[in-house]
Amino acid sequence: MADAEGQELVQYDISLKVFPFLDRHLIFPILAFLQDGGLYDNVMLQRGQLKLLSETNMIDWAIETYGGIGEEAPQELYDRRDVVLQQLESIRERVMPLLEVLENEEKVSQIAACKNIDEVCSTFKLDIGVVDGLVQYAKLQYDCGNYTLSGELLKHYRSMMAQDSEQSLTAKQASCIWGSLASCILNREFEESDGANTERVSDVIYKINDYLEKLKVRKKEVLLQRAWLLHWTLFPIFTAERVELKLLDFFINEKSMSAISLACPHLFRYVAAALILQKRLKHLLKDTVWVIQHEAEVYSDPVTRFLVALYVDMDFDEAQAELKKCESVCKVDYFLKDHWADFQENARLLIFETYCRIHQCINIGMISSKLNMQAEEAEVWIVKLIQSAKLDARIDSEKSRVVMSKVPPSIYQQVIEKTKNLSFRSTMMLSNLEKQGKEMKDTKQAS
Repeated sequence: MADAEGQELVQYDISLKVFPFLDRHLIFPILAFLQDGGLYDNVMLQRGQLKLLSETNMIDWAIETYGGIGEEAPQELYDRRDVVLQQLESIRERVMPLLEVLENEEKVSQIAACKNIDEVCSTFKLDIGVVDGLVQYAKLQYDCGNYTLSGELLKHYRSMMAQDSEQSLTAKQASCIWGSLASCILNREFEESDGANTERVSDVIYKINDYLEKLKVRKKEVLLQRAWLLHWTLFPIFTAERVELKLLDFFINEKSMSAISLACPHLFRYVAAALILQKRLKHLLKDTVWVIQHEAEVYSDPVTRFLVALYVDMDFDEAQAELKKCESVCKVDYFLKDHWADFQENARLLIFETYCRIHQCINIGMISSKLNMQAEEAEVWIVKLIQSAKLDARIDSEKSRVVMSKVPPSIYQQVIEKTKNLSFRSTMMLSNLEKQGKEMKDTKQAS
């Protein structure tokens, strides 16, 4: 890759900002993408991979990575592999009575009929320590890279613990939900449920969110965990074939936007990308772009600037210029790498729709030349666009132009426009006041 092109692409790579909010196992697919891209030194990336692998039990992969950089794996790795295998065998023997129960569908149905975990243990003559051991076994399998088995074990454990409806969710159970979410992501279990026993990734995300809503710890800790959850949500939103609307609603709701503003403003790239890629979010465009523009001093890139240019500045030349840069952004972004074609098409559509809304007359010949279409073909295309976008317009065939109707907003709509985003503004005002209070307190203590 040419140096000039590489430097341009590197400036749009925000992987290092994303990594701190991900479990190390979730970083591996992004590292693999960066290695394939040829943007960075491959040996450097593999050394980074080795550092991550050293904190897992994927010994064989670490040994293979050493070979990839032309080095011999240290003996301690081989010794550690023997220890891990012994641990797996030991814990497996300890939880074997429970594993045998879980392999029997009839007994699994009996578990569902139990009222609490004590009844489960009594029915199958299990020690409570065996049930807790299932979590250890699942964690060990996860660290070994056996995500499918780990996810199944955690699902069974959570199902058993959920029988006691009176018991509030413990930190250990919450940790298991995080583990289930990681396993779902790494197994790419993004599709909708196809049966009563299948859990959708959106359900897991909402369970973690509910837990954070009720968590009684410092606000800073809740904010950090919410930031982690938003980063993990990028996987089902941008790498799944179909995206559930409830996931998009969670990602772009007011609480999420406040968390992004305070803890991880780089996620505004993905908020903007979701608005462009998902036509179902069109009704949120104007309000959300206001927030993006408000945070532009903290974070901006071609994706966010494209929307600001289009919806705030109404600068179509600037929007087109930023759209060209967006291709480079998609090239270096793991989550956007497969979306450039749809991104470009939808972005052009937004430009055209916005142009139609602020111009009363549009010459079809001019539009057709910009679209590289025949005038007749462009006229049909524009008619379909007007219908799909619900634009109040008509085609003047005699003068070969599109005539837009200007309808003033109702008094109710004006009130809505004036009062929207109040929740977000209040949150940001409170945050700024807390920062100022802390700074004043620190100043007094220093003096």
